[in-house]
Amino acid sequence: MHFTTLLQTLLACGLVLACALYWAGRLFPALARKGWHQTGSLLRWLHAPAAMTRYATRRAAPRSAGGCGGCSGCRGETCSTDRKAVR
Repeated sequence: MHFTTLLQTLLACGLVLACALYWAGRLFPALARKGWHQTGSLLRWLHAPAAMTRYATRRAAPRSAGGCGGCSGCRGETCSTDRKAVR
């Protein structure tokens, strides 16, 4: 009975932590890039598989701010930043 409670508590805490990390990355992208950079460095230091290290360093690379950000400002008609095109 106690093992089940412990397992449920650890699962719930892990889920809350995963959600917090996800939203921190979405709200603070610079912080997320720094975290991915540190994760990549740690994976290289631990001699992790190359695919894991490559994934972390790819996530740490800055991206260009272009394209549709999903703001629904264009209502799916165009992804132009020109607000006159959107009616």
